[in-house]
Amino acid sequence: MSQVFRRDGYTGASLADLANAVGLGKASLYQKFPDGKAQMGAEVLAEIGRSFETEVLAPMREPGPVDARFAKMLAGARKFYDDGKLSCTLDTLSLGEAGRLYQEALSQAIKHWRDALTDLGQEAGLPPTRATAWAENVVITIEGALVLARAGNDPNIFRRALKRLSQGSASRIADSK
Repeated sequence: MSQVFRRDGYTGASLADLANAVGLGKASLYQKFPDGKAQMGAEVLAEIGRSFETEVLAPMREPGPVDARFAKMLAGARKFYDDGKLSCTLDTLSLGEAGRLYQEALSQAIKHWRDALTDLGQEAGLPPTRATAWAENVVITIEGALVLARAGNDPNIFRRALKRLSQGSASRIADSK
């Protein structure tokens, strides 16, 4: 189901496609998800959140040099977004009815990502406000690149953005102050 929501968004995800994605008929889908599409979307967000935590956020909390952990986060993002071929659910589930249903979960996801990057930036020696600005720039760059890659049907946009980010790690920025 996550692929359907990532590909089609909440409004565009048809029950037929969602049922097909889990190998059920529509009636069985409603038995499994009695609260309908809203419940399906919430469960998909939770599943994607767990994967994001493992692949993108956790590497930043591992022991080791800041630059190496940042590089692991970028590699995790590359894998998580299938090298720029997968849309971000923050984008596809933030509009219309889905935006109202999942606003709090989406807001928390961005906050966790930004906070983890801010902590990494501070660990690299950036002052708190500069670390937050750096963290926001990283998230904006990745999310913006995903939108452009999807809209332009060109995942290379995402790859180039990650490459640029890898050249501007927090410790390099802190060393240049």
